[in-house]
Amino acid sequence: MDKSYLSELTAAEQQSNEIIRAVQEARERRLKEAKFDAEQELGKMKKDLEAEYNAAIEAANKGLGNDMSGMQKEFKDKATAVEREFQSNKQRGIDFLLERVYDVRIEIPAVVKGEFN
Repeated sequence: MDKSYLSELTAAEQQSNEIIRAVQEARERRLKEAKFDAEQELGKMKKDLEAEYNAAIEAANKGLGNDMSGMQKEFKDKATAVEREFQSNKQRGIDFLLERVYDVRIEIPAVVKGEFN
């Protein structure tokens, strides 16, 4: 009798080990499938986000190009205005400098002479 109980117990243990192993294999298989599916979904998401990012960068660059052309025109207009103002005031500036150069006092200042009054 002891042998029959022992053989039944051993058979039950083997059966439970097989069930546990089958469950573990099924679990590992489901995890691998889930990982594969997640990686595929992540790849799709990454591709979509990169496309969206690149589209946004391209749109920003186009906008920047338009801003740059506007800024270049504004700079050119301001440079033209400065050049025009320079040309209109050039002779007055030359006259002012010549007047200051010719208006040099040749007498010795009182401070240098020692007169501090």
